[in-house]
Amino acid sequence: MTGFSFIHAGLSSSDSQRASGGGAKQTSISELQNRLDRTVLACEAMWTIMRDKLKMSDEELVQRIHDIDLSDGKLDGKVRKTAVSCPSCGRTIPRKFPKCMYCGQLIVHDPFV
Repeated sequence: MTGFSFIHAGLSSSDSQRASGGGAKQTSISELQNRLDRTVLACEAMWTIMRDKLKMSDEELVQRIHDIDLSDGKLDGKVRKTAVSCPSCGRTIPRKFPKCMYCGQLIVHDPFV
């Protein structure tokens, strides 16, 4: 199954039609639940492959989740995008900018933060 097919595998044709119509709030909630369910399924599949192939433990996964959660200074189940320092002028800039608003230096952002 291709990546695209996998993403849409949980939708029936009627779900797809309702989602594309952008109608009721209930349809939006249902679509979000479907997407969340597929994401959880994909994460579990990836974890079991990593665990089996790399001989990792569930405890290692939990510790890594904890460490990543704390990377923004808060243990809250979220990863917040913090400001970054420009490598050229050192000034602090928001992550939403692709280049420094002070000196124009292009900023290469970590795609996971």
